[in-house]
Formats: sequence, C-alpha cells, structure tokens
Amino acid sequence: MNFLYPNTLWFLLLLSIPILIHLFHFRRHKKIYFSSLRFMQRFQKEKKAVKKLQNLLILICRIVAITFLVIAFSQPYTDPSYDVNKAKETIVNIFIDNSFSMSAKGIAGELLSESKEAAKKLINSYPNNQRYILSTNDLSAVQQRIIDAKSAQEEIDLIKYSPIHRNFSAIFNWQQETKEKIEKREQNSIRHELLFLSDFQSEFFKIKTIKPDTISNINLWQFKPQKAENCYIDSLWFRLKTHRASEENELFFRINNEGPENIVNLELNVNVNDFSKDIFVNIPGDSNVVSSVNIPAQREGNSKGKIELRDQTMYWDDEFYFSYQTAAKREILIINGKDANESVVKAYSTEPYFDVTETAINKVNQSSFDNKRLIILNGITTISTGLSADILKFKLQGGNILILPSNEIEKGVINPLLSNVGLPQIKTSQYISLKTNKIELQDPTFDGVFEKKEEKGLNLPNFRFIHKTNPKNTSAIALLKLRDESPVFYKSLDNQSFALYSCLKESCSDLTQNTLFPVLCIRIAEMAGSDNLPYHFIGQDKLISFERESGNQGPVKLQNNTTDFIPKTIQKDAYNYIDLSGIEAMEYLSQGNFVLKQKDTLKVLALNFNRKESSVDLIDAELMKEKLRKKGIKNLSTQIFNEKTNVSKIKLNHTKEYWRICIFITIMAIFCEILIAKFLKK
Repeated sequence: MNFLYPNTLWFLLLLSIPILIHLFHFRRHKKIYFSSLRFMQRFQKEKKAVKKLQNLLILICRIVAITFLVIAFSQPYTDPSYDVNKAKETIVNIFIDNSFSMSAKGIAGELLSESKEAAKKLINSYPNNQRYILSTNDLSAVQQRIIDAKSAQEEIDLIKYSPIHRNFSAIFNWQQETKEKIEKREQNSIRHELLFLSDFQSEFFKIKTIKPDTISNINLWQFKPQKAENCYIDSLWFRLKTHRASEENELFFRINNEGPENIVNLELNVNVNDFSKDIFVNIPGDSNVVSSVNIPAQREGNSKGKIELRDQTMYWDDEFYFSYQTAAKREILIINGKDANESVVKAYSTEPYFDVTETAINKVNQSSFDNKRLIILNGITTISTGLSADILKFKLQGGNILILPSNEIEKGVINPLLSNVGLPQIKTSQYISLKTNKIELQDPTFDGVFEKKEEKGLNLPNFRFIHKTNPKNTSAIALLKLRDESPVFYKSLDNQSFALYSCLKESCSDLTQNTLFPVLCIRIAEMAGSDNLPYHFIGQDKLISFERESGNQGPVKLQNNTTDFIPKTIQKDAYNYIDLSGIEAMEYLSQGNFVLKQKDTLKVLALNFNRKESSVDLIDAELMKEKLRKKGIKNLSTQIFNEKTNVSKIKLNHTKEYWRICIFITIMAIFCEILIAKFLKK
C-alpha cells in the first residue's frame, strides 16, 4: 500500500479528540426536586448500561470516520503484484500514430481523433500522480521527457498529422532506448507500460529489426476505418521524355483502388497551366489501371500540373502534382574519337530542335557538359580515367550516354566505363556476316516509331563485325539481335545508357545507310533529359541536382504561394544537389508545385507525399501477437476499437486507487453514528 500524499496521515492525531471527549465528557447537572429518590435510583440503574454502550459505539463510529477521511485525502493505491523488479514507479509510454493513414474515417470521426480521445480517457483513469511519455511518428528528442497527466492531455490536443512514415520496429526500438535513458537519469527501478494506438497497416508493421522485451507490458490498440477502401494516384509519366514547345505529349498515370468493390466513373481533373480536362475512369476492385490524357503543346518554359480525383475515404492523397520544362532546343555533345563517323552529326541535322556541339576527345573539359542532355562517344578507341569519371557524373545528373566505339578498342579501358554505366563488358571481337534478325519493338525506345505489324517487313541492317558479350551476365536490355541471337545494340536498365557493339565503318556494318540509324539517334536524344523528373516525394533519399547562378554562392529557396523553405544543399565536385530526406523538410514542406530559385528561378519541382500511407491493408490483431511473440516480445495484449468499446473498462496493469472506498466508509460511519444516537436514545 502506498500513499499519494503521505504527509496527510499526520491528521490521524485528530483521533485523540473523540477519545478525550469520550473519557472526559462532563454534563452540566440540573437540579430536579423529587418527593422521593427511590424511583430515580431505579431509573438510573436501568439507563446506565444502555448509555455506556451508546457512547462506545459512537466513539467507534467517529474514530472510523476520521481515520478513513484522513486516509482518503492521502489517496492510497497499490502497484501490480507481479513486478519482478520491485520497481518504485510505473511510467506509461503512449505512442499515437499520426501518419496520414489515420485520417481514414472511423466510427466517431477520423481515426486520429478517435485515438486521441481514447488516450485522454485512459489518462483520466489513472491517479493524478501518474507520469507519462507521449510520442508520435516524429520521435523527437523532446518526446523522450517524462510529463504529468495535465501536460499529457495538453500535448495530445496538439497532435496533428505528420508525413513522416515509420515502421513498428523503429518506434518500438526508440521506446526501448528511451527507457534506458530514463532509468539512467532517474537512477530508480522503473516499470514501463507500453501502449501503441494505431491502425497497424501491414506496411507499418515491420518487425525484422525489433528488440526483444520480456518485462514491459505491451498493449496494442487497433483503430479500423468504417470502410477498408481508398483510391489514389501513385505515379505518372510522359510518353516522350522530351517536351517540345510545338508538340503535344501524352501523360500516363496509374490509379489504385484499395477497396473490394469496382469503381465506376471515378471523376478526375487534369490541369496543366491554362489547360484543364475532366475524365472518368473505371477501376476494378483491389486493382489498378493506367489511364492517359493528351496534353496540348505548351509555351516554352516551366509548366505546372496537377491531377485531382474525388475520393470519400481519405483526402490527403487526392491530389498528385507534376511539373516539366518545355524547351525550344535540346543540346547534344558529340565527343569524336579516332574513328569518328560523320553520319552521327547528319542524323541530327534534319531536326532544328537538336543543338549539336562537336569536340575532339582530347579537348573535353567539365564546362563542355554544361546544359547538355546527351553525350555521344563517336568512334572512340580509348578514354582517359578523368573523362570516364566525368561521364559517370553526367549520368548521375540524369543525362543520357550513347557509346559508338571503334572496331579497334582498348578493352581494358573501355570495359570499366561500360560496366559503370550499366552495360555489358566486351569479351571478344570478331568478323562475321549476319543480318539483324530481331528488334525489341516493345521497348519504350521504339514507342510510336514502328507499328507492330511492320516487324517482319522491316529492312534491318547487316553486320560484318561485332564486339561479343555475355548476355546472360548483364541486366541491360538487348534492343537489336543478329540471327545467331548475338546482341549488337544494348540499353541499360535505367534507360540512360546506350551502346553499339559494332562500329559505324562501312567495313563493319551498313547501319549508317539504314533508316534505323537516324531513328535510333533521334529517339535516344528525345529520351535524354536531366534529372528533371515530373515529380519527387518529400522525404526521398535521392538527391535533386540543380545548377547555381554564376558567381552566386548564396542559399537556394523552395518557394510557392504558401511556403518559403531553404533546403539542405550538397556540393559534389562541380555539381550541386538539394536534399529533401531530412525531418525538417517533411515538417515544413507540403504537396504542391515549387520553384527552386536564388535571384532567378533555377528549376521547377513538383513535390508529393509518399503514397505508402494510402494503403488500407491492415494486419490482423492475433497475427500481430503471434509475430511479436516469435521475436521475444512477452506480456502482450490487443484491443480492437469499435462503437462498443469503453476505454474506462479496459484493464491495464496500472495502480489501483482506494480513496473512493475510504470516502464511502467515512459516510457510512457518520450515518451509523446518527442512527445510534437516535434509536438508542429512545
């Protein structure tokens, strides 16, 4: 038995008052004249025994009333009897999931509101001296402090949705670290009651790296939406990576239906600059569809777009933003080697959109790569390690590379470059006489160039020399194959690197005389771009490159109508990047189209929240218990919340209070005293 206010027990000294009254109670005597005392003496003998009993019972009632009244004000309580560590205190660690998935509609509003109310009711059921640790998906250092009941209630009211996505292992391990820090700081043996309030998405419940805990009591409270359904867009892309000012482009986007029922005529609105169009889409249950819309030609410069759908379950993922740059020209750098072929320049001469710059391989420097989107290594036999490193950096910036080697190459120098850009190494070289037998028309490289029915009637080039590779030992895609199945033209898996495994000399092939050659050159140039992806996710690990204003080393800013944010910048060699992976970016940035600028606009970025929280696939409560027990997590209990759940009746292993019982006993003692004084007197 413990007391919340033990000093109040000093008031038990007041028990001496009724005892003294009982022992030294003198009544004032009143004289009464009788003719004879014989009848008075007999009356006093009969009354004396009853009076003595009455005074004794009244004394007992008063002692009981005063004793339990004092004990009630000292607020007695007991700790759970199972504590093996004999802890002096129990701290309740409450985690409230404030991720976007908790915005789904539950029985009494959004799931986050339900979980906050449940946590507040739970706090009200504890003694006033109970202490807490309150945490959310932020898992900040501030949330590692111990707070009282009033502060916990106030902080629960301040919890808002967060774009930060955590898994259960990260949250559970953070609480274990917090426990260790508190025990070192408090220097006391402390018991911890862990309480997790979440919808427990399958994506959220990752426990591969979870730490075992066999001491703490762990309570999992699951909040489920009324309807397990949601509809959202998770990705989009353009048919043509290059956006010409004079051409329309087709926009593709994928829509997911997380519900079991088919959706008929889902309304979507596509908006790009001044262009707006409403479309209707049918989506089967538990499936996704890819839809598209033609975007008309836009003016030169930056274009901002948004796709919006009408969904009634969760609203945060109803909008998907994108942006792109419409250019009047596309800059290409051709680096000519010893056996450079002039047909490469001629392939682009018919298209004024392509601005071609030629330079010898021994005159290339880093400034040669400025504003270029495609680098062509034309007829190279060897390459310096410095140029090879610069080309790799250019690729990491988002640029495309086309390698057209000579038939006389230094394999020990060329192979490392091929490997670094995602292409297979050259094993041997040999002269042959074979015709191209297969072209990968299904690949996006040839999208819109040939009709499927044309495959058999195509006039494909002949090859008299090839650099042989091991096609089974590469992830690259063979776009052209000879009759003996030998690949002769490869594309890397990331669609950024291309290479001919022959040469352009007439003695090696007739590729330059075939109509396929200019088609390949132009399509590779059209697909070339920087890392100006149509969208990025806030919190992503991938860096976003940008080019600073000349001579301006000042900060860059992400701005739109409501936000002015200075992102973290990283410089690697001559390249600059912004990093949106930090917690700060996730806290201050929201979905929308932004401009990245110093004095002038550097580029346009479309930012969206990651769609991991859009899923309504929840894990079963019993399955959670089973998986956690296998990981060494003991003392588990689960609770699924619905309209019949009464938080006050959920029995956690917290302290038991007895002050209400003491008050009841005090009232009963006073009531008994009144009855005794009244009826025994009669």
